[in-house]
Amino acid sequence: MPMHPGMRLGPYEVLAPLGAGGMGEVYRARDSRLSREVALKGLPEAFAADAERLARFRREAQTLAALNHPNIAAIHGLEEAEGSPYLVLELVAGETLAARLALGALPPAEAIAIGVQVAAAIEAAHESGIVHRDLKPGNIMITPTRVAKVLDFGLAKLDEGLATGPSDCDSPTAASPAATVAGVILGTAAYMSPEQARGQAVDRRSDVWSFGCVLFECLAGRAAFTGVTAPDLMARILERDPDWGALPPSTPLRVRELLRRCLRKDADARPRDMRDVRLELSETAGGPGSVGSHEKSVAVLPFENLSGPDDEYFADGVTDEILNALAQLEGLRVAARTSCFAFKGRREHLRTVGEKLDVTTVLEGSVRRSGSRLRITVQLVNVADGYQLWSERYDREMTDVFELQDEIAKAIASRLRGTLHEEADRGRARHGTKNLEAYELFLRGRALQNKRGRFLPEAIACFEQAIALDPRYAEPMAWLADSYRLMGVFGTAPAGEVMPKAQAIAERALAIAPGMAEALMTLASVVETYDRDVERSQELWARTFAADPRHSRAQCQRALWGYCLGTLTSDEALAMSGRAVHEDPLNAWVGAMHSHVLGFAGRHDESITEAERSYTADPDSFFAHWNLMRAYAWAGRYARALELAPAVLRVSGRHPWALGTLAWAHGKQERPELALAVSDEMEARSRHEFMSPFWLAVAASAAGTPGRVIHAVERTVAERDPLLGWSRVVPFWDGVRTHPGYEKAMRGAWR
Repeated sequence: MPMHPGMRLGPYEVLAPLGAGGMGEVYRARDSRLSREVALKGLPEAFAADAERLARFRREAQTLAALNHPNIAAIHGLEEAEGSPYLVLELVAGETLAARLALGALPPAEAIAIGVQVAAAIEAAHESGIVHRDLKPGNIMITPTRVAKVLDFGLAKLDEGLATGPSDCDSPTAASPAATVAGVILGTAAYMSPEQARGQAVDRRSDVWSFGCVLFECLAGRAAFTGVTAPDLMARILERDPDWGALPPSTPLRVRELLRRCLRKDADARPRDMRDVRLELSETAGGPGSVGSHEKSVAVLPFENLSGPDDEYFADGVTDEILNALAQLEGLRVAARTSCFAFKGRREHLRTVGEKLDVTTVLEGSVRRSGSRLRITVQLVNVADGYQLWSERYDREMTDVFELQDEIAKAIASRLRGTLHEEADRGRARHGTKNLEAYELFLRGRALQNKRGRFLPEAIACFEQAIALDPRYAEPMAWLADSYRLMGVFGTAPAGEVMPKAQAIAERALAIAPGMAEALMTLASVVETYDRDVERSQELWARTFAADPRHSRAQCQRALWGYCLGTLTSDEALAMSGRAVHEDPLNAWVGAMHSHVLGFAGRHDESITEAERSYTADPDSFFAHWNLMRAYAWAGRYARALELAPAVLRVSGRHPWALGTLAWAHGKQERPELALAVSDEMEARSRHEFMSPFWLAVAASAAGTPGRVIHAVERTVAERDPLLGWSRVVPFWDGVRTHPGYEKAMRGAWR
């Protein structure tokens, strides 16, 4: 029985597809009785009449019912509709491990933490006499709280060494390397054990092999075995070893040896079961439990400024530099800057800070500057009991500020981790300056840029002055490049004027500091939205996340534009922006971007909830305020969007994004005369100031003026307006796309 959004199955309302595989199609649904969301899994229509498939499907329900483990997605029931069975499963929030690995390798500590949890799940299955047979990154979910959940026991069977179960060996069929092979060979080719690849009977040691493949990929960032075709891939599995040199140098020796044992061709030479694997990983991590439970983490709260008000930016800058230095240390998780700075000027209990930012320790301090002298006091506190772990006071000359920041970071890391690795002793690779005046200008410019709006030109002036004082100072170059990019995206200057500047300056920064994530992110965004060179942008995004896998702003931009341009599915985009929210929970811009992606995916109730949360976090944020208006408009709640419009227009200076959204809402309420008034205002302003042609088209379409629409579309294409990427999916252009002449006007829009 095929499912589709909107249909009802008993108490369940089907909402949206989640995915499909060889053994079933999965949909997100709402349980009206318990007011909760669940996952419904049904057989593909082609298999619904297949007695063996039906038996295997029901066997999956029995398998899951026999398992009760925190790292295995639970089953709520087996139901039937119109003669076809479907499973009611726990809906696991988050992203698949496969989606996370698309961004690159995991840090060893994170890979081991996930490995311990997955091993525990498979261990529980083995203890119940069940072999999974299809363990792979796509069947492992990572929740926002970093809990791993193993999914999809559709190919599971009883371990022949413990019990006698029905055979699953049928006739063979061909499959691609990434597909599930139904027949003699069951599983996913890249993760099959040698005995599984030969179509032989398998037991729990086959899951040990698959686990080894998954852990190798987590650490190396690439599959243990690859091939163009399934036979080629299987030949590599049978005849070759993985490229052990692909593992990062920081991989613990015991983990390397464990992987070699898991991936031995002879099943008898592998660890006897997953319990041994789990214990080995846990001991490597330094304790009997999950690595995650022993993770060292810190939030650096904004240092209190004890000098005059003009030095506020300097105290913030000192906080930033210490935060950034700590972020470079292996094995130490540092809360995101914006979420830390949400506590600026607030007197929150440190336990509350720890809970909100999910950290075990908090660093707080103060900065006092007097002439050429500088005093910094710091204390490190355990949030669980408020116990002061370490404190210190530093009195230095201003010329020592850079060394002082690294000194504080090293002292904190030493206190948290006992001893530092060699790379931590060297300090972070600062792409900085020895010119104190240039440093102060950079800090002032960054503070201004974060305010956006009318402060952007002032920020640009600060960055340019800093670069003039030190032409090899890469950090203000990266921020200057992004300032110009922002002017193009937000429509305050023609894209043709500012985007090439942004690209050139970002490339200058990268010539000095090739691994700077900030510059890579800006360059990737410009290449993607202005040059429209999707292939090159993918390479740049990969470099960005290799430099900083937890860069929340980069994750959001990649998610939103990747979905618009078709390089990411909605699930991949939502997983990426959702991870950014997890990493930076109090960042209003990050929350608003996640809300925006939810809106693109049609999940409007969730989009509104996230929009309300992000707006509450920062009511002064133009983007968060506008996004709230957008969320209600896209959900069809036009009256509420129009209620929000006056405030959005007032705080933004009647920004074109706000005006275009206002016109669109009027049009949807069949008030073309009001939409026309907005369109007239925008057209009049465009004669003496720059006005984004994308939004001119939106307003003209709502007003019902086709001539204006096509002219604006032609300008959008000719001027390479960055928002053209939205045109494929954004509801604002639903009316624009229907105008005669639209297809002709769009010729040449894409490479």
